[in-house]
Amino acid sequence: MHSRNVYTSLLDFEVLARSYPPLSQHLRGRTIDFHDDAAQRCLTQALLKRDFGLELQLPKDRLCPPVPNRLNYVLWIQDIVTELQRTLPIVFRGRTTCTVRGLDIGTGASAIYPLLACSLEPTWMFSATELDDLSYAHAQRNIRANRLSDRIYVVRVEADTNEDGPRFEFDRLFGGRMIERITSESGSDTPTTKDEIEIQFTMCNPPFYSSAAEITDSEARKERSPFGVCTGAPVEMITPGGEVHFVSAMVRESVYGRKEVGVNHTWDNDDDDEKMGKIRRIGKGTTLPADKQPTTSSRKFSYLGPRWYTSMLGQMGSVVEVVRVFKELGITNYAITEFVQGQTRRWAVGWCVDGWRLSDVDPCALHISILLIPVQNIARIANPNPTLQRLLPPRNTLKFDIVMGENDALGCLEKVLRSVEDATFTPDDGANPEGSLSSYVVSVTCDTWSRGARRKRKRQQEKAANGNVVSEGDCSPEFVCSIVLRSEPDRNRIQMDVQWLYGKERSLFESFASHVARKLNSDDGG
Repeated sequence: MHSRNVYTSLLDFEVLARSYPPLSQHLRGRTIDFHDDAAQRCLTQALLKRDFGLELQLPKDRLCPPVPNRLNYVLWIQDIVTELQRTLPIVFRGRTTCTVRGLDIGTGASAIYPLLACSLEPTWMFSATELDDLSYAHAQRNIRANRLSDRIYVVRVEADTNEDGPRFEFDRLFGGRMIERITSESGSDTPTTKDEIEIQFTMCNPPFYSSAAEITDSEARKERSPFGVCTGAPVEMITPGGEVHFVSAMVRESVYGRKEVGVNHTWDNDDDDEKMGKIRRIGKGTTLPADKQPTTSSRKFSYLGPRWYTSMLGQMGSVVEVVRVFKELGITNYAITEFVQGQTRRWAVGWCVDGWRLSDVDPCALHISILLIPVQNIARIANPNPTLQRLLPPRNTLKFDIVMGENDALGCLEKVLRSVEDATFTPDDGANPEGSLSSYVVSVTCDTWSRGARRKRKRQQEKAANGNVVSEGDCSPEFVCSIVLRSEPDRNRIQMDVQWLYGKERSLFESFASHVARKLNSDDGG
């Protein structure tokens, strides 16, 4: 369970029924019958109304989302976005944090993820896809009922597959009709900055099973009978190859389609598909008819790409298979978490094809461990079983013991950082975790501290002395990290935590962190 989940205590159904009277007719003593689909729908409606101010209508033959479990996923996304918003202004110098926009793949009849997220975060925006007509209609109705049509836009898509599995066409979803719709609603002809159309994350709760027989086998293998009734339709529960095939296709497309990201996508403004709320699916190599060719008056939008893709998984074995795909494709920047709510355990994976890194655990929640409350993990499960332990991504936080007093450490750290050429650092007082002495954010444009870098610089100086022009290179950061000093009086030493925030080359980050620790532990810290 997420540390910020409001459902950490047992639910008092009688109190809830007093705040939402329709639930009273479903009370059976001090609880409800979870095998009664009407009672389950009413419970979901009651929780959403009381705790989030949301109105929801659910069809009888579609999934009824359990609110506590869905909330876990949204809170984890909040953690991811917080990390990204902290790093964005440092990597893209001079830019403020961008408008947060997410993409929910297969939003369902409830549109539960966009609705929950937008109720928690009043500035967030969402795009969502849905291929089932009935679910699409109900999602639209629920969004309108909560007056969120200006922040959540659902697009009806058609099922599209190839030999690798479902096709998501992320570049078209991110750069096409939804973006144009959002821009037109803002009253602007064109976005003023790329920030306005960036999608920072994706969410997905994929169909878990590959066939109806697999559903039956899964239920038979469970030691306990299902806690509640499942009202999901086949379109929500079943996909060829199951959730592993579905998510693996998403992973592959995020990597293979990346070469198209960052270029301008041109879309014809006169296409009537927009009125139907549909995206035209164009296969690779397909030629558009003459009357549908982009015109010179078409708007162009640039898309920088999502920072993190994420997906829920219903079986631990699926996590094993998806991580295998990560490794097959060379993805080392990924995250694994788990959501436990009552008898239900779910997992989620996230991955990034760029350099945006996540904390191993939530740095703002570290102090709760003193109260024996589990620390919320972001990129790594805190206490995994042996199977998951082997799958976890490398740590993004390195810890070093610094043998010196508090006063000496503070001055010496700044001295060491000033000595590193092509590095800038600023105090990060607003993000100081409890118990820390100081915190800095460090941005490094290139390696200037290693022996190899010193030899390279010497060769460049010799070339410059001979009249040769030496390129200064790119001034964008190779990596960004935070450095936190913590006092450990019982051990008469300081702990230095170096957290990787941005960058693609792990060896460069680790080399820098070791360099700083080594300098601090030298006699004079210089």
